[in-house]
Amino acid sequence: MENFTHYLQSKNYSSITAKEYNRQKELFTNWYNYEIIHVQKKDILNYLGYLKTSKKLEAISRNNALIPLRHYFDYLLQQNKVAVNPTTLIKLRGLKKRTLKHIYNLEELSQLADDYYLLFIQDYSDNHIPKNKRKASFLSRQRNYILLLFFIHQGLNTREILELQTSDIQLQKATIQIPKGKQRGKARTLPLHATQIGALMQYLNEIRPQLAKNEESNLLFLPVKQSVKPARTAKTALLKLAASLKKIDQNFSNLSQLRASVITYWIKTYGLRKAQYLAGHKSIVSTEEYVPNNIEDLAEDITKFNPF
Repeated sequence: MENFTHYLQSKNYSSITAKEYNRQKELFTNWYNYEIIHVQKKDILNYLGYLKTSKKLEAISRNNALIPLRHYFDYLLQQNKVAVNPTTLIKLRGLKKRTLKHIYNLEELSQLADDYYLLFIQDYSDNHIPKNKRKASFLSRQRNYILLLFFIHQGLNTREILELQTSDIQLQKATIQIPKGKQRGKARTLPLHATQIGALMQYLNEIRPQLAKNEESNLLFLPVKQSVKPARTAKTALLKLAASLKKIDQNFSNLSQLRASVITYWIKTYGLRKAQYLAGHKSIVSTEEYVPNNIEDLAEDITKFNPF
């Protein structure tokens, strides 16, 4: 167990994930009840059948049991304890594909950002906010606007945004470096949008120093310091941003919807492989989940080229 745990940690999996994978591995070995070196593909299929019929597990739960076994047999292969990985090519049917909600186009994404700036920064009335909290409120809304720009221009996810460092921003090159994630996400360099550069310069030179208040931190996005209450975390800022966007647009559901919209645009414009790189997906399968399958688009194309 300990060696398998070290193997998972070398793959940058968290201790919580390693513990769960070990638990799933133990469940299988206890069920199999023979030496692990004798496991064949049919044994894995029988185990999945057992989980379905005896344990009444849905496809998603059975898949969550299969994934740790893939890693476990990869580990055994590395240790030369087995000749093949018996889980190879086993795919479960019935897994629900990602359901894409309203997908924004580029114009709608830009409009969403413009509307946020107009309503919550430029024309925002803070008369209802106590005077001693108005500055902190204004700083937080400006920071949240910069957060929003990374969703709609670079298609980043929440983890990537919260882990950004000031050194990741290269204003002279107009690029941003996205580090490799601990468990998922590949390192990549993405261009900054023209409208971001000026906003980022203002944020780094004027807004962020006020948020930092001499705090030594390299994180790009910092919480707002308040004398009355504990600091609001940058993670809380994402919840506040999402709540504001729901007030602007009834089609908005959550922040991951913005990333999905950007990735969908990349696929349509650049193809799967480049979209995979831009999104930071380790597997092309993850990118394929965002392949547009809107029947209205298909109907529009049919009408355009076959009007009768």
